[in-house]
Amino acid sequence: MRCIGIRALLLWPGLAVAEALEVNWQHAWPLQVESPAAAYRLTLPPEVYRSLHTPTLVDLQVVDARGQAVPTLLQKLPTPISSERAQGVPWFPLPAPPSDTAYWELIGETDALGRLRRIESRGTANKEEKGEETSPRNAALVDLSGLEDNVSALSLSWASGVPVDSLYRVEASDDLETWRPVLARGRLLDISHDGDRLVRRRLDLADTSAPFLRLRPLPGQPAISIVDIQAVVPAPREAVALEWVNLDGERVAADEFHYRLPGRPPISLADVENDTPYNARWRLESRESPKAPWRATTPHWTGYHLEPPTGELRSPPRTLHLKIRDRHWRLLTDAPHPGSPPQLRLGYTPEQVVFLAEGEAPWRLVAGSAREYRVEGMLAPVLDSLRARHGDGWQPATVSLGKRYSLGGEAALIPPRDWPRWLLWGVLVAGTLLVGGFALHLLRRND
Repeated sequence: MRCIGIRALLLWPGLAVAEALEVNWQHAWPLQVESPAAAYRLTLPPEVYRSLHTPTLVDLQVVDARGQAVPTLLQKLPTPISSERAQGVPWFPLPAPPSDTAYWELIGETDALGRLRRIESRGTANKEEKGEETSPRNAALVDLSGLEDNVSALSLSWASGVPVDSLYRVEASDDLETWRPVLARGRLLDISHDGDRLVRRRLDLADTSAPFLRLRPLPGQPAISIVDIQAVVPAPREAVALEWVNLDGERVAADEFHYRLPGRPPISLADVENDTPYNARWRLESRESPKAPWRATTPHWTGYHLEPPTGELRSPPRTLHLKIRDRHWRLLTDAPHPGSPPQLRLGYTPEQVVFLAEGEAPWRLVAGSAREYRVEGMLAPVLDSLRARHGDGWQPATVSLGKRYSLGGEAALIPPRDWPRWLLWGVLVAGTLLVGGFALHLLRRND
């Protein structure tokens, strides 16, 4: 019997935590992990936002298999890291002109596709330099006509073994006749000291789309022996996917419509849909509760959806001042709007839940509570440490969301009664009645 009692005492805290989880949270989702990791992340889908109750989203938590809360952080989606790729391109060595004031002409031969096949340079030195033998300085003509993307930089390779510290300029042309500067001064560097080496092979450009580039050193700069030239092309960033919520409205007046937003997504865009083509001026307002005052979320803007003979015309979505999670929205127009209420479209960028792999797997995501709040702990410093160890591009491993099931349901959204306050008021009232009764008793005795 003593062993059974000890076991019951040991199991009691876990049972209490599980019972609190079933009562205090509205919904739960199992989190499916593909591979072990130190931290995980989940992009919130719309169904999770619809289960959140508090405007600050503190009623969102990850728990382990025992129901214990693990450090959980809610953050914006990370900005995609810009990447780029280097691609080899045709290039042609050129003799550098004797000086900036000298005459220099390029004659090129292109094929049917506009690609450079042959290049010839002609030049004359100025009076001060005629008859003098100039030291060789490497220049080059780069053919970018075969690229479809803009070029953000050139990467050069040269013969090793000789220190390099030279300034180059880069010019662009569409026809090999007229040239315009795209880089007035770019440094190429290859130096060593005490076993350390510093190399700079890149000439940064301003995203040029010109088919031809000309590289030449500035006057008085040492020559380098160019071996290869590559064009650096920015890789396109992945567009962050937007989510849209379509709300049906209720007409309150001829120029006023009300809407209710389910859940707590961070709304940042607004658009108006109508059954028929329209052109109207709108203003959008929001508030948290039906009794709160309305506050403007956008200034007046002109929205339209027209279908002229040349094709469909639509106004772009309107950007809100701030990200808003209010429940109630009001659409106003300058003139009466006939027909059925327009549909309000609210857009947002989903957020991300990040949590540490603490406790016992499997983990669950719980949401919707008026009694519990998220435990963030010291999660941010841990993530910074992991990112410093694995590199700036490191991200927590991804998890997927299982099927939702109910815990406490709607009862979890009812705030608990403040029993200590009620008990205190009961004691005060009882004490007051007791003192009043005692005083009344004394008065009657004196009579």
